[in-house]
Amino acid sequence: MKNSLARLLIALLAGLMLAATAAAQGSEGESAPGAVTEPAAPASTAPDTDLPGTDAPDTAAPTDPVVIQVGSTVERASELEWRFEVATRSLVAQQGMPYGPEVAMQLRPLLPTYVEQRAQELALVVEARARGLTADEESIDGELETLRASVESDEQYHELLRSAGFPGEEQVRQMLVEADIVNQLVQELRAEAEAGATDAVLRTRFLADRAFFQEDEAFCARHILVAEEELAQELLERLDAGEEFADLAAEYGTDGTRTRGGDLGCFGRGAMVADFEQAVLDAEVGTPSGPVATQFGYHVVLVYDHTPARVPSFDEVREEVRNRYVGLATEAAIDGIIAGSGARSYPERMAP
Repeated sequence: MKNSLARLLIALLAGLMLAATAAAQGSEGESAPGAVTEPAAPASTAPDTDLPGTDAPDTAAPTDPVVIQVGSTVERASELEWRFEVATRSLVAQQGMPYGPEVAMQLRPLLPTYVEQRAQELALVVEARARGLTADEESIDGELETLRASVESDEQYHELLRSAGFPGEEQVRQMLVEADIVNQLVQELRAEAEAGATDAVLRTRFLADRAFFQEDEAFCARHILVAEEELAQELLERLDAGEEFADLAAEYGTDGTRTRGGDLGCFGRGAMVADFEQAVLDAEVGTPSGPVATQFGYHVVLVYDHTPARVPSFDEVREEVRNRYVGLATEAAIDGIIAGSGARSYPERMAP
């Protein structure tokens, strides 16, 4: 019971920051391997006089150096250590594996990637605070209360937090606060993008992205695969005599499509082996053809639909254009915030 709750906690908190930014970024980019998107506790917002905005060593705190700086907001090595542990425990939990010292050592090389990503997240947190965004404390209290209620005692609760990598409940709260205000920031950026999605802007976006909206040529076909050319020829003759293609495919077909009347579904160019594709291209829609020899055997082919490539009109895809524009504009705004934040990270200051 305790292990399952620990995995639940890790999964919940691991997804918070990712969920906050994914709405804007969509699925067009892929994270680098090991780039765990873990929300983390707010860093100190007091000016850090030990790190005057240069690459000079943080000599004032040699045992706990500044590793990330965004303006006057800094995060030190000690803070990033437990955050990285939460991140790696989350990664391991997602794979259903036990976490231990050996696994932690194997994942240690991911630390520089995590630090770089955390610097980007922190830039968003700083921007959210600069805009005056505040978390819904009542909602966060409710989430924590639900978590406490999932175990029977305070001892079990604190053990649950430790098993997920958190020093205590305050760090969990801080993560929830960050996730909340970053989500609000993303929603603000989306609202700003939507306000700019005028008809003229969307039409321009559509013209620029015509290739994206193009519908590729598609063929929908059935086949009957047999081992002998003579049988394939006989089946063609029976089809010409009026027998049903699906019935003959179910009786004579030798591949998995026999259970669905030989239906291959719809596909584009390049999806099938060359000889079969050429037969499909040459076929008349609705008329059985063949036999077609491939490395698999002999095919009787029936193309039952053919849709030429086309670019739909703007009116047909207006909402899709709007969604794409808003998503890209929001993502660009996020990238701009990160790029303009001046965020610096020094992963080399972490212990190896």
